[in-house]
Amino acid sequence: MLIHQFQFDDVRFSSEAQEHRAVAILTTEDQTLCLMASARLDPTVARDELAHEFAADALRQVRRMPEYRRQADEVQIAEGAAMEFAKAS
Repeated sequence: MLIHQFQFDDVRFSSEAQEHRAVAILTTEDQTLCLMASARLDPTVARDELAHEFAADALRQVRRMPEYRRQADEVQIAEGAAMEFAKAS
């Protein structure tokens, strides 16, 4: 699986859990995966750092899925893959 884009939607900070949460949308050439990602970072963390933590959590989850578990090297990120936050409507 070659991931071309990460998009994060419905980003929220839970003061109770002290973590950020978002829907992580991973796009490949032929499929889209949606996962709940979390990041235990300061509430005022920079968006770039938050995006990298959400992406890392999403990748950890994908690599634990049965279809990818034994092929961890098959889950890859394309060079220059975009990491974006969804625009609020």
